[in-house]
Amino acid sequence: MIEIQCLGGFREVGSNAVFIKGKKNYMFDFGLDVSSGRPALMPKGKTDALFITHGHLDHLGSAPTLVKRDHCAIYATKPVKEYSELLLNDAVKIARIKGVHRDYNKIDIRRTLAQYKNIVYNKPIRFGTDSITAINAGHAPGSCCFLLKSGKKKILYTGDLKMETTPLVDGADFSSIKNLDIAIMETTYSSRDHPPRATAEKDMFKRANQTIQKGGIALIPSFANRAADILLALYKNKANFPIYLDGMAKAATEIALNNPKFLRNSIMLKKALSKVHIIRNWKERAHITNAPCAIVTTGGSLDGGPVVGYIKQLYMRTDCSLIFTGFQFPGSAGRYLLDTGRYVNEEIDFKMKMPISQFDLSGHAGRSELMNFVKTVRPKTVIAMHGEYCEKFATEIRGRFGVEAIAPKNGEVLKL
Repeated sequence: MIEIQCLGGFREVGSNAVFIKGKKNYMFDFGLDVSSGRPALMPKGKTDALFITHGHLDHLGSAPTLVKRDHCAIYATKPVKEYSELLLNDAVKIARIKGVHRDYNKIDIRRTLAQYKNIVYNKPIRFGTDSITAINAGHAPGSCCFLLKSGKKKILYTGDLKMETTPLVDGADFSSIKNLDIAIMETTYSSRDHPPRATAEKDMFKRANQTIQKGGIALIPSFANRAADILLALYKNKANFPIYLDGMAKAATEIALNNPKFLRNSIMLKKALSKVHIIRNWKERAHITNAPCAIVTTGGSLDGGPVVGYIKQLYMRTDCSLIFTGFQFPGSAGRYLLDTGRYVNEEIDFKMKMPISQFDLSGHAGRSELMNFVKTVRPKTVIAMHGEYCEKFATEIRGRFGVEAIAPKNGEVLKL
């Protein structure tokens, strides 16, 4: 009997946390809701080891709280540890600025980072007779899926995955996985496919180029470790206009470059970054908006970061453009803007006159990839999570593949 506690990311996108209780107790991710700051639920039982799939706050943002309670070791790849340090310290900083309570401080973060143990792909980590193996998830530099073997049971926790190769990282390959009992899988884009990546990149570049040719600013918000994708897309399309990189995107791109074995083409990324101007302070931010350019900056959901200041400067300018390239979390300022045309963030509320465009450079698997994943690994049971349509996806999987598929709620306990 294996007990699975559904502690976050079920029937929602954000605060991922899955606790598997057996001979040992394993936590897979321990995040928070990016928009509200709501943490994952705490597990019933002491955590022996925490495995973090990748460097996004919805997967790691509550890790210090768990470490404070359970003093557990953390297993992640080297770039994920470096992203963790960057993002956790920023989360504390933003919470302090906004007057929001956070369950940990910088001392707790340092203690958490001391618990990290570097792992590599395809090399099992043993816990007695159990083993856990990291598999490239194809989502971001250093991202992992985790395969748990306990007794005769095989459980795969995907985190965020992408099977198609992108310019930044190689896609995930599950062809070697056989006789899988349970797949706990993301379903973010279960309702639709992505357009061809090269087409989306070209369209994004064209929109930015048109804006700049007309004398405007192309403002491109990004999550920190997704900025490298945007820089590569602009470089591949031979952008010959000024490009500025701002916010945590700078440090995150450097982390990617410092871990070349987790990249598909580190040389191309280095060339792309060499064409970019780095912004270091607000004086420079005010200056660069006086001339046509592209600005790649955090934060990707418009809830904070330098992008807020740029929007305040540019929102009335119809010659400029706001260009989204990825997923906007439900409840975020970015999602609200797309739904209503109004930018609302804390005390800010105004109608956006700057044109808005959205292009799909997602690092998540699209609908067809998710279906191919299930077809490839053929699990006996699918547990759907990290999506807005988990229940519908589970129903479809049952009908299409004839396997058990469920979409539990946060707080549910499964005994399988």
